[in-house]
Formats: sequence, C-alpha cells, structure tokens
Amino acid sequence: MNGYVLSALLVFLTISMSANATENENGSMGMSQMPVFSDIDTNQDKLLSEEEFEHFQNARQELRESEGRMLKNSSHCHEMFERIDSDHNNVIDAKEFQSHHEMMRYSK
Repeated sequence: MNGYVLSALLVFLTISMSANATENENGSMGMSQMPVFSDIDTNQDKLLSEEEFEHFQNARQELRESEGRMLKNSSHCHEMFERIDSDHNNVIDAKEFQSHHEMMRYSK
C-alpha cells in the first residue's frame, strides 16, 4: 500500500512540475521552450518584423547565457528570419511561423 501511494505521489509531482516548466504566469511558453508567435509579436499586428524577431532572439540569447546555456545559431538571426519568411515579403506571418515550428519539431 505504501509503495502505491508513493508511486501515485511521484506521478502527480512529475505532472505538476512538467506543466509548470512549460508555462509562465500568463500561460505563454517560457524562453527555454520553443517560442510562441504571440511572444514575439510585440505590437500584436499578427506579423513578425525582422526587428521584433531579432529583439526576441537577443532576449532569448541573454536568458540562456545567464542560465549557462547557449542558443544555437544566435549569430545568424538575419539568415534565420529570411529562411522562415518563405514568401520573402519581409514579415513572418503565423502560417510561416507554424510551418517552421513544425519543421524544427520533426527534424529532431
């Protein structure tokens, strides 16, 4: 019986910790997770400018450095923006962002 209670408690704690690790106070993804479109779209116009994208990447890099981690390809922000902007109109829309997000998820 004690083993069962301990196992149930461990499962509950694991689930609770996982949920807390992936969301911050306002429900959006933390900087250590894959970014959410709305976290980058600071002016909420449903488009990501290169300036918004670069600002977010720089903030993410600073956070990771403070955690003793590095962000891959952090010096290639412009090239990354161009790669995500598949229609080359100098902004990233939600569809382009999601396509890139999915490609990154499946490439692991």
